[in-house]
Amino acid sequence: MDPATFESRAAVILTGLGFNSTTIKKMTKDMSGGWRMRVALAKALFVKPTLLLLDDPTAHLDLEACVWLEEYLKHFDQTLVLVSHSQDFLNGVCTNMIDMRLKKITMYGGNYDAYIKTRTEQETNQMKQYHKQQDEIVHIKKFIASAGTYANLVKQAKSRQKILDKMEADGLIQPVAPDKVFSFKFPEVERLPPPVLAFDNISFAYDGNPEHNLYTDLSFGVDMDSRIALVGPNGVGKSTLLKLMTGELECQAGRVSKHTHIKMGVYSQHSSDQLDLNKSPLEFVRDKYSHISQDFQYWRGQLGRFGLTGEGQTAKMATLSEGQRSRVIVG
Repeated sequence: MDPATFESRAAVILTGLGFNSTTIKKMTKDMSGGWRMRVALAKALFVKPTLLLLDDPTAHLDLEACVWLEEYLKHFDQTLVLVSHSQDFLNGVCTNMIDMRLKKITMYGGNYDAYIKTRTEQETNQMKQYHKQQDEIVHIKKFIASAGTYANLVKQAKSRQKILDKMEADGLIQPVAPDKVFSFKFPEVERLPPPVLAFDNISFAYDGNPEHNLYTDLSFGVDMDSRIALVGPNGVGKSTLLKLMTGELECQAGRVSKHTHIKMGVYSQHSSDQLDLNKSPLEFVRDKYSHISQDFQYWRGQLGRFGLTGEGQTAKMATLSEGQRSRVIVG
C-alpha cells in the first residue's frame, strides 16, 4: 500500500471527487449518502485494482467530479466493467459494450455511439430479412392451399411444405423487439397568477448562526411558466433551497409565500427519503392518493405505465432496486 505516499495519493483521488481540506477530515458517519458513495468510489480507485467494477458511479457526482472521473478512467490501464446511464460517460470511457436487453449477452466493439450505430444497422437488416421470410411463407401457404388434387401440383405442394417445415425447424427470423417506452402524461392544471411561489429576503443557516448563512436576503419568484435549474457544487445549498420551497425547512428571516391553490410534486435524491419501505408500490400509492381511488386495479394500471408489473407491484419496497423505487415516486 506504500504507506509513505498513502495520504497524498488518497488526497488526490478524494479531491478529484469533490472533497476539500475540511470535508476530507470529516467522519463518514456525519456525511450524506452521496458523499459516502464518493468515499466508497475513492476506496475502489485507491487500491489500483486489476479488475474494477463500477455500478453507476456518476449517480452521486456533480459535473466537475464526473469530468474528473471520466479523465481518470480514460487512463486506467486494467480491466474496467462499468454500468452507467450516462451516454456521454460511456462514450468517453468505454471501448466495448455488452447488450443485455433481451436477457442474453451480445458483444459490440466501440463506445456507446458505435454500439447504437451497429445495432441500428443490424436491426434494419433483421427486419428486412423478417419481412422477406414472411412474404415467402405467405406465398408458399397460398400455393399449398390452391394445389387441389392435381397430381403434379400435389407433388409440388408436398415439396413446398417440406421447405416450410425446414424453415420452422431451423427457427424463423423474429421481428426486432422494441425497447420499452415509458409514457409520461401531464394533466391540465389550474393556471395560477404570479407569483405562484415567492422568496422575500430569505436568510437561512442550519445552526441559526447568521455567520453560517447559506442564503442572505434572497428574493425571487416562481410562476407557472418557470423552468429553473439549480447548479453548483455539492454543499452550496441546492437541496436546502428545495426544502425551503416545500416547507420542510423554515427560514430564520424573510418569508416564503405560496399561492393557496399550489400543489407540489417532490422527487428526492434518495428514494428512502420518500418511501415507506414496508409497503408494496401498490399499497404506497393507493394509501398516499386514497382520495383519488381505493381500487388496486386502477393503481396497478398506473404503475404498469412505468414498467412495474406483476411481482414488482406486490413486492415490498425494501426488496426493489433503487431504479424501481424511483419509478414509484415519479409515477
